[in-house]
Amino acid sequence: MAPLILHSQPFGERIPPNKRHSIISSLPTWESVGGLGRGEDWVLLKVKSGYPRFCLNENVKQLNRIVLTRLNLSESGGMTSAVFVSAQSATRCAADLNKVTSSCIEFSIVHFFQAGEASTETQWAQFYAVIYPVDLFDVVFSYWRDSGDGISTRHANFCLRRFNYLQSKSTNQAFCTFPTDPIEMLNEHTMGLSTSGIIERDFIRSNIARLVQSEKPGQRRVSLEDIFLHPGGMAAINSVARALVGLGIDSGIVGFGYLYGETAMVLKRHWSDFKLYSHATSEGLDELEASLQSGACVNALWTDLPGNPTLVTPDMHRLRRLADEYDFLIICDETVGTFINTDLLPYVDVLVTSLTKIYSGFSDVLAGSVVVYPGSSRYVQLRNQLAISYEEKLFPLNIAVLRRNSRHFSERVKVTNHNAKALAERLAAHPLVERINYPSFTTPDIYERYRRRGGGYGHLMCVIFKEPANAVRFYNALDVCKGPSFGTAFTLTIPFSQLLTLAEQAALDAHGIPSHSIRISVGMEDLDIILRKVSDALEMVEKFAGGFTSLSLHFRSPYT
Repeated sequence: MAPLILHSQPFGERIPPNKRHSIISSLPTWESVGGLGRGEDWVLLKVKSGYPRFCLNENVKQLNRIVLTRLNLSESGGMTSAVFVSAQSATRCAADLNKVTSSCIEFSIVHFFQAGEASTETQWAQFYAVIYPVDLFDVVFSYWRDSGDGISTRHANFCLRRFNYLQSKSTNQAFCTFPTDPIEMLNEHTMGLSTSGIIERDFIRSNIARLVQSEKPGQRRVSLEDIFLHPGGMAAINSVARALVGLGIDSGIVGFGYLYGETAMVLKRHWSDFKLYSHATSEGLDELEASLQSGACVNALWTDLPGNPTLVTPDMHRLRRLADEYDFLIICDETVGTFINTDLLPYVDVLVTSLTKIYSGFSDVLAGSVVVYPGSSRYVQLRNQLAISYEEKLFPLNIAVLRRNSRHFSERVKVTNHNAKALAERLAAHPLVERINYPSFTTPDIYERYRRRGGGYGHLMCVIFKEPANAVRFYNALDVCKGPSFGTAFTLTIPFSQLLTLAEQAALDAHGIPSHSIRISVGMEDLDIILRKVSDALEMVEKFAGGFTSLSLHFRSPYT
């Protein structure tokens, strides 16, 4: 297992340090987080990497540049490109452009590929570039962000190395080009892939099938054919949405509980009548049930367990009863709960997971999974439709990294369960803290119904201080990694609301998540070290707040 990071990293540096494909940049101060959220240059020019759906990392930028050069185009000349793995992805992006442009605006899809016999190398040495006017960047980037279809950094790097051996074709004849280097010069030994990814892919699917299986008696076994791997959690969510559309579901989509913001955006893209019941409480269920009784159309319900950042657990038993009575599907995102901690299959039709988070644990690869529950009344329809639209887009080198990282998944979950529960209890007892959102505090009785034997309460919590200024002081003083993700093997924190627009912050605040909330994803470091670092940060806060210095001594770990 890689060594754990124990300290805050310099502003803009990759987390983990020196990892070329890291998806997190260090944001060590409250001001730097807000600066990134507002798109301020002093932050954007400093960060060395970022979550790939929210930024274009260097390999992707470089691939875009050489595509434009090959096609005799330039951003200064008013044109740019976006690179996707499949023709379907590029076509979907072009469809978004069609919605907002007039017929006189030109854009093209250009297929870059390596001629020759079919092989793993030729399969992956291809991509599709959408060429479009640079002033439509916001439209294309919105699709890139919400779809999860963009090319990964490792895949972009592979295509960069082979670019001179690729040719291109397009309906625009000006974009049909030939390789600049003879294909005979290509040395597969030095420029090929080290793996096809097939063995690693099947291992991951087998592992998920074993871990996700319900502990409850009489449940049908999950097979490899029930599991679909994708190049990211958002790509997995989109694949389910497209499958529902393929099944003829064109309305009646609802969310229950405060869904991850991007999930709600995706659902709104597909269904204009999407409705969110944002409070995953008994009152929220009463509202949903009353709506159903009054004749409201619900064809599919999406929920997260537990929610992020509320860490509230919805009553899946009651949701399942309503779904059976009113004939709608349940799709649940269990990323925060994890396969190890929660047993959800008997209550859902489809389970989605961002494998980028704790399943991988090292913030250097994106992946997602979809599991179709074999006991679902719509099992055959769902699995067949997902299979029809499935695209093999998870790059082999990404699969290999995911396989390597996942070796310690079970241990990672168990250790972080232990550390997080201890930290949550300590923080909840501190007089400067208003409350902690954590499954053992928010809806403990409901969470217990879905906790596996030996499972815990997870690694993620949300800390809400009584005074906003103390939240700022605590974050700035806390000596752990700071950046926008969670589920890492090392402790990672972020005041996530500061990354959002003011309108988005207001929406969160209306649901009890104030803009000064701090999310902590607890890692595998020694618990003693984690508690000491938090205690030290609280001491700094107390110096400004006054009157609590003696309490921080009591807060220290009993093991010191």
